[in-house]
Amino acid sequence: MPYPDLSFADVSSAVVRQNLRPEIPRCCPSSFSNIMRKCWDANADKRPEMGEVVRMLEAIDTSKGGGMIPEDRSPGCFCFAPTRGP
Repeated sequence: MPYPDLSFADVSSAVVRQNLRPEIPRCCPSSFSNIMRKCWDANADKRPEMGEVVRMLEAIDTSKGGGMIPEDRSPGCFCFAPTRGP
C-alpha cells in the first residue's frame, strides 16, 4: 500500500489535484519506470494508448531477467521480497 494513511478519496483527489504518484523503487529497472512515468503523465494526450504500452512491455529484453535484478543489487532488493499477509 503506497499510501496506507490516506483514504481512497484522499488518494484520488491528490492524484488529480497534486499529481500524486507512488515513489518508484530504485531497484525498478528503468525500462519499467519509464513506462510507468509515461502512463502517469498529467496530460492525458501525452499518455500512451494501451496498445503502445503492450508494445513497450513486449520490447523489453527479458533474456537476462529483463533487468529485474540490476547487476549492482543483490536479489534481496525489497522489490522482490515475498509478500506479507494472509
